[in-house]
Amino acid sequence: MIDIHDRRPPVLPPDVAREWIDPELCADRIAAIGREAATPADAFAWYPVSQAVGSVKNDGPDLLTLIDNPLL
Repeated sequence: MIDIHDRRPPVLPPDVAREWIDPELCADRIAAIGREAATPADAFAWYPVSQAVGSVKNDGPDLLTLIDNPLL
């Protein structure tokens, strides 16, 4: 998702996530965690979904339905 969305949050193991949210954590350690501990994007299965996913007013299991063309 990094090529689709540059604000993809890191997926971290619980112990590292606790460290990540420390407001005193230095920038060098934050960068190291991002490089070394975050689950890589290729570990996920990506598929197109409706543009309705982009609105917080929408909710429901239908938002997870695979679609052929996400631009419609």
